[in-house]
Amino acid sequence: MATLELYSKGASVWIPDPDAVWVSAQLLQDYSHGEKHLLLQLSDGKVSLEIMSSPTGLPPLGNPDILEGENDLTALSFLHEPAVLHNLRVRFLGYSSIYTYCGIVLVAINPYEQLPIYGEEVIDAYSGQDMADMEPHIFSVAEEAYRTMTREEKNQSIIISGESGSGKTVSAKFTMRYFAVVGGATQQTSVEERVLASNPIMESIGNAKTTRNDNSSRFGKYIEIGFGRKGDIIGANMRTYLLEKSRVVFQASAERNYHIFYQLCASRELPEMRSLRLGENAPEHFRYTKQGGEMQIPGTDDLSDLERTRNAFTVLSRPDQQMELFRILSAVLHLGNVNIQASGRNSDRSYIDPGDRSLAVFSKLLGVEGPQMAHWLCHRRLAVGGEMLVKPMSGQQAVEARDALAKHIYGQLFTWTVQRLNSALRTQRGQAKSFIGVLDIYGFETFDRNSFEQFCINYANEKLQQQFNRHVFHLEQEEYIREELAWSRIEFSDNQQCISLIEGHLGLFDLLDEECRMPKGSDESWVRKLYDQHLNSEPHPHFQKPRMSNSSFIVLHFADMVQYECNGFLDKNRDTVFEELINVLKASQVDLCYISKLISFLCDWEITNLCLCGSFRQSLQLLMDTLNSTTPHYVRCIKPNDLKQPFMFDPRRTVQQLRACGVLETIRISAAGYPSRWTYEEFFSRYRVLLQGPQSEEQAQASIRKALPQLIPDPDQYCFGKTKVFFRAGQVALLEKLRAERLHVAAVIIQSRVRGWMARIRYTRILWAAVTIQRYWRGALARRLALTLRHTKAAIVIQKTYRMVVVRQLFLMIRQATITIQAFTRGTLARRRYRQLVAECAAVLLQARVRGWLARQAYRRVHAAVVFMQCCWRRRAARRELLKLKTEARSVEKYRELNKGMEVKVMQLQLRADQEVGGEFQMDLILEQDSLYKEREDLSARLLDQEKTQEECVHEAVSQASAALRAELDEERRKYQGLLREFTRLEQRYDNLREMSLLTEVQPHRRTDSTQSLSLEPLSPSPTPLSPQSLTPLSISPFPSGFPSPEEVRRDSVISLDRRASVWSTETPLIFAYVLFYVVSNYFSVLTSPLSPDTSSCPSPTKPATVTGLLECRKRDEAKLIKNLITGETEPYIRVDSALSLPPGLPASVLFLCVRQADCSGDQTRARSLCSAAVTAMKAALKVTSGFEPAWSTIWLWSNIKRAVHVMSGRLSLTENDLIRALSDLCIQAYQQLLSITEKRLQNIIVPALLESETIPGLSAVKLGTSRKRAGSDPRNVGCDVLTMASVLRELGALHTALSRQALPPTLMEQAFHQLTYLISATALNSLLLRKDICCWSRGMQIRYNVSLLEEWLRSRGLQAGGAVGTLEPLIQAVQLLQAAKKTDADAGALVQTCTTLSSQQIVKILTLYTPHSDLDERVTLNFIRTVQGLLKGRSEGQPPQLLMDVRRVFPVTFPYLPPAVLHAEQLVIPDSLKISFLHRA
Repeated sequence: MATLELYSKGASVWIPDPDAVWVSAQLLQDYSHGEKHLLLQLSDGKVSLEIMSSPTGLPPLGNPDILEGENDLTALSFLHEPAVLHNLRVRFLGYSSIYTYCGIVLVAINPYEQLPIYGEEVIDAYSGQDMADMEPHIFSVAEEAYRTMTREEKNQSIIISGESGSGKTVSAKFTMRYFAVVGGATQQTSVEERVLASNPIMESIGNAKTTRNDNSSRFGKYIEIGFGRKGDIIGANMRTYLLEKSRVVFQASAERNYHIFYQLCASRELPEMRSLRLGENAPEHFRYTKQGGEMQIPGTDDLSDLERTRNAFTVLSRPDQQMELFRILSAVLHLGNVNIQASGRNSDRSYIDPGDRSLAVFSKLLGVEGPQMAHWLCHRRLAVGGEMLVKPMSGQQAVEARDALAKHIYGQLFTWTVQRLNSALRTQRGQAKSFIGVLDIYGFETFDRNSFEQFCINYANEKLQQQFNRHVFHLEQEEYIREELAWSRIEFSDNQQCISLIEGHLGLFDLLDEECRMPKGSDESWVRKLYDQHLNSEPHPHFQKPRMSNSSFIVLHFADMVQYECNGFLDKNRDTVFEELINVLKASQVDLCYISKLISFLCDWEITNLCLCGSFRQSLQLLMDTLNSTTPHYVRCIKPNDLKQPFMFDPRRTVQQLRACGVLETIRISAAGYPSRWTYEEFFSRYRVLLQGPQSEEQAQASIRKALPQLIPDPDQYCFGKTKVFFRAGQVALLEKLRAERLHVAAVIIQSRVRGWMARIRYTRILWAAVTIQRYWRGALARRLALTLRHTKAAIVIQKTYRMVVVRQLFLMIRQATITIQAFTRGTLARRRYRQLVAECAAVLLQARVRGWLARQAYRRVHAAVVFMQCCWRRRAARRELLKLKTEARSVEKYRELNKGMEVKVMQLQLRADQEVGGEFQMDLILEQDSLYKEREDLSARLLDQEKTQEECVHEAVSQASAALRAELDEERRKYQGLLREFTRLEQRYDNLREMSLLTEVQPHRRTDSTQSLSLEPLSPSPTPLSPQSLTPLSISPFPSGFPSPEEVRRDSVISLDRRASVWSTETPLIFAYVLFYVVSNYFSVLTSPLSPDTSSCPSPTKPATVTGLLECRKRDEAKLIKNLITGETEPYIRVDSALSLPPGLPASVLFLCVRQADCSGDQTRARSLCSAAVTAMKAALKVTSGFEPAWSTIWLWSNIKRAVHVMSGRLSLTENDLIRALSDLCIQAYQQLLSITEKRLQNIIVPALLESETIPGLSAVKLGTSRKRAGSDPRNVGCDVLTMASVLRELGALHTALSRQALPPTLMEQAFHQLTYLISATALNSLLLRKDICCWSRGMQIRYNVSLLEEWLRSRGLQAGGAVGTLEPLIQAVQLLQAAKKTDADAGALVQTCTTLSSQQIVKILTLYTPHSDLDERVTLNFIRTVQGLLKGRSEGQPPQLLMDVRRVFPVTFPYLPPAVLHAEQLVIPDSLKISFLHRA
């Protein structure tokens, strides 16, 4: 129990709750010893009064905030059930972390959702890493087991348990996948593929849908994966336990039979499946598949699952055996449809209709006699008094016999399949040195009705729990012994009594076997014996009888109390099938090897198997012996809810499983001893404020030993070890409280001192301000007096002047008023006279106007009368004229005269009109011309605008098309280079297999590295003719592989953990890669270089001519030339001693001049031979360098190949395309090999140098090397050299110097360092995303400074143009995320805008892992994380989830064309060390 002083006001405690199991509450007052109640405030604000009878009934205390979301439960200060439950809930719901450590146990909560945390990039991130450094993961447990196996050469076991639906099968699959990747053979044999292929087969025949899980494993399995001396997988073996055979004949509601039956029914339309007679409406047609009512699982496709199962069978066995297996499974389905009918008076007989279709199909599929099978299904043979009698069976008994036969056939078929899989997985390359076992077994089960299967399952869990308790106890004692502690034995709850009740003398199993051997044994008599033995005779504490039942019993298991129904125990334990039915199967006439072997297997089973519980107990004991002989690792899978909803946490279900799976037992064992363990450095860093006297890290242990007795008076609450100090449960919380109090007191003292100093400073400033104000005020008064005197004098002058002005203004106003009055009076008189004159003139005018109007009116009347008279007269004259004209109109001559006159008038009028129209038309033309000119100018301007727009559109379209083509070209180049890399790997694999086969022939006891072979031609050291067929990119003679497989890289990173980088020098194997790279690159360049005037032209092949400036090599000297320039004296190897001193491209230039001389002389056969020999030698040299990982020789060969390609392009008359392509491929291969070697050297130093090194001393509060370890993990190696950024820059600098010495183009160097900086950034970021100790502000400062050193180095070498600096942007933004403020919504928006290259998952992961390492910092709240997630929703839509960067990404390389200088033999300075004096200058 924790110290009572911790129950103070404000302390957090846990109280029971019926719904949430435990709820948090806060003390409202201090607790005193002897009080009977506690005043609490719940999390929802309610006040509660907790009644307790004694101090032992105090509620559990809550852990400090610093331990919120801890990834190891044993690191909690208070180890109890509510703390464990709360921590799991916070990590699962708040941080979306499904894995949590609990000492040596990994707790895995099923998220019911696909998470992007199982890709190959995650495997690469966990491979070779310490378990305590990384976030909890199933890969971390697998890596720990693999490392322990390779380091200690001891067998390992991973025990995965949990109830149905908790994710056991998925965890086991990911574990095996991890081993298949990191433990892959050097040349990737088919063993890993076979191990992974066994999963689909076992899932199809051993998994089924239940109410709790759609893919529930209905059996237990233990897979032993064997590893060789190099840590590669060489074989596997599988053992299975307790298959649920009753599911074959019966399924509960909403459940299914085994997947394989539904897969066969889904494929019934396939041609090869029609012979199985599965019907048209299957699986609804079969009794064995329709009982549960669930024919389909949502989200699954049985047809595609069967295809995956068949592919797995193809990998592991012959294809013809699949159909034999499917034939037997189909026969089981048809057997279930056999209709058994009752007969007789009391229905004591039964019969089968002779024409029963299902029986006929069953008999045909298995080749048995239908009538015999029908007879013995309804009858049985009894031995009475030495005579054999045949007794008919009732309908129910016949149905039971039929179901027993079906279960027997399926069970033996399952066992037979497992044996076949083991045969296929058995190693062919010698005995495995060690193995790792993966146990996927059912967890503790309790249902409303529990039967024989649950009894066996819970018995197995009792055994596993006992082994687990003893192992945890053993680890605790080992830790205490290693630290040399004076310890007493830790007491823990042992379940040996419950195990003895089941398997002991006269236990449940013994009485069950005895009852099964009785002729008239029954379930009722067996349960009565149990009552007599364990209730009446010798009462057992773990056995009880239910009150309301006489056919059941109760066993008190370690996890829960389970009531078992005894009905069916004896039948399931006997697991018998009638001998007559077995004999019918033995007489099968089907000529199928598989069925005949299965029948033989049935016979063997009949002899060796007597009862199921006995065989299960034996196999379980064998399993326990195996587990006890290995180092176990535990994975406990938890099902968070029964609704299968993603990230939904049900605390009641979780607590139930925690109690059943042993996690809480680990807590109890740890709490019984010293659960809290701190290294002295870590304790000194955290609690140095509590220490007294001189404080230094060198004297940390002495200071702690001196101060701790004063802090904790009870010496039993702590203990000092060699490297750690151990505390009982709750003592860390007490230290945290003392630390907080000491910090509070120190803060008060500091505040008082600071406030006094601030008050004194304020008083001084006030005094100085007062004196200054007085001085200025007195001066202001004096100035004010002087100003007053001046103002008085000025006022008198102003008054005098003002008075004068006032009097003068009054006079002027009176004068102006007088003048105004006079003016208005005179105006009035004048206007009056004027109006009088105007009136008199208007009267005269009116009279004149009226008189005139009257005269005009009289005149108009007279004028109108005269006009009317004239009109009348003229009308009369006109009528007369009209009559006359009508008379004349009848005369022709008159008409002609008139017509002539009219024509003349018309012509005159027309001429006049034309003249007038011509003028108007001319004006219109002028106006129209002006308008046309304006319109033309407008059209021209519009045309120019359209042309400009069109040109811009065309330019933009061309740019887009060019960018698309460029991207497509880069993608094709990447694919081609990837295919080339894969091709070289396969050819290297073939060469290794061929060599191993030769070694095997000479030394039969040596094992081979692979069981596969490729049909490729071997390399020949002798020159071969060069032809297009032999030099195409994919059919060229075998390339050596310059790339170690990813598995080899990871394995080397695991095995050689202590390897540290050193400066590249001529004494290391890297010199050979440099030389090889140099040859290839320069030979590539020389082939395309322009020639001198003497060698620029070449005569035709049929007309040789003498050309100067070349080198001549005789036929007999070609092999010597190749050996001296490229290969060694006795074996294919680069001459390192002289290659470094040669000018760049000298060997390539010599080879080109020799080939050129042979080509110009007309001897193309010799030219082809020399070219082919050079290419073959380069391939051999590149192959040899790939085995020894030389970078210097690779650089040397690459530069020469590149020079050769540039020189020979277009300069030879022989067919050159294939030669150039072959050399180009060699150049790409050498480039990739160089990067692979460099990446391998950098891989182990990136994380220590970039993330862990403290380039800025004293910035980090806690060193990573002294981080707290979880229980059971291995201590970190001490005394190793600390890697810093100088190590990384040294490696990069050596590579840059080597490339610069070969005069390679800058663009190639930029591409190479672009690839390397991407590797550095991706590796560092992946490690940061998986390590909680890295995600803090101080560590972010260190990382940013280290990255700045790398950026400065790249810029100083001029490598920033190739994108090398840009690849560091994700890492830089991640560091900025660690350093930025993370509190308000504005901070969240700034983070989202800043971190543009990071994915949403990466940003949330960093915020989740952020852990403050000092009291000045705070954790990131869940509300802030949810705010960031809301802002990132738009960005994450349409993008695949990405957590880790792909460290295997390879950027395509492009070799620029740079024509070299003119070549001439006289220009070459050939040193004597090459020994090529036999060449003649031509």
